[in-house]
Amino acid sequence: MRTLLRLCIIVALACAPAFAPSAALAAGGPRVLVLTTGNEAEDVAGFAIERLQMEARRWNFTLVEGEPADLEDLDDVDVVMFLNTGADLLDEAQQASLHSFITRGGGFVATNAAAASEPGWAFYQEMLGATALTPPVEPASEQEVAFNAGSPITDGLDEDLKVTERWYYFDPEPAQPDSTILAQLGSGDPVAWNSERYNVFYASPGGAGKTWGDRDFLQLIRQGIWWAAGEEGVLLQNSDDAAPEWPYTWTFALFVVAVAGGGSIAVWRLDKDEARRESEEREPARAGV
Repeated sequence: MRTLLRLCIIVALACAPAFAPSAALAAGGPRVLVLTTGNEAEDVAGFAIERLQMEARRWNFTLVEGEPADLEDLDDVDVVMFLNTGADLLDEAQQASLHSFITRGGGFVATNAAAASEPGWAFYQEMLGATALTPPVEPASEQEVAFNAGSPITDGLDEDLKVTERWYYFDPEPAQPDSTILAQLGSGDPVAWNSERYNVFYASPGGAGKTWGDRDFLQLIRQGIWWAAGEEGVLLQNSDDAAPEWPYTWTFALFVVAVAGGGSIAVWRLDKDEARRESEEREPARAGV
């Protein structure tokens, strides 16, 4: 009976994590619809999504990959993200839906080529607060990006970031009071900013895969997503390391079996030792009889 009770306790302890809600599910972070439609570098887009999925698991937001058609119903979306998207990807219905979403307080995040995604749609340039010049014709070059303090989007980004990109330039450039510059090159050209009229954030880097592997750049993007979603609280990390992207069923089952198996062996040894001691204690009594 004691053995059975001990085994039950071991299994219960091993299974406890499966029944406790994760921090992400308990807190219910923002839901982000990300589009990469028209992206010229699919390998970069794929790596960027992989990194963002890791950020989402770690920092309590949900990333959902989508297509332009998904913009027609944004009722369950907090932020729309254009990740290096190509030009002219939206039809009139999708533009109207996104326009309504932004003007009623929805968040929008864009990176790199997305600045030039809708050149013929005036509202797109209005919400970005700038108009991109023709796509970069200069080769990629390493530039130093300096962050400006005072915004939750750049909080904790104290050191300059060296990034190799094909840089976008703008005319007109974002400017106060409609935009707040968050980062710029040594030349003074802005490379990241947020709108003061809408929940819109843009970062020019992101066209190179290496950029998405930089921790500071990922911090800028996740804090930009959090800000665009209208979240005022501090970002809460779910764990020290992002969980890998695999089904947990078999991993958990093996974990339970290992714990229960090791525990049962330990219990068996304890019972065996206890039985031996009881037997040894009874021997003198029998000898006295």
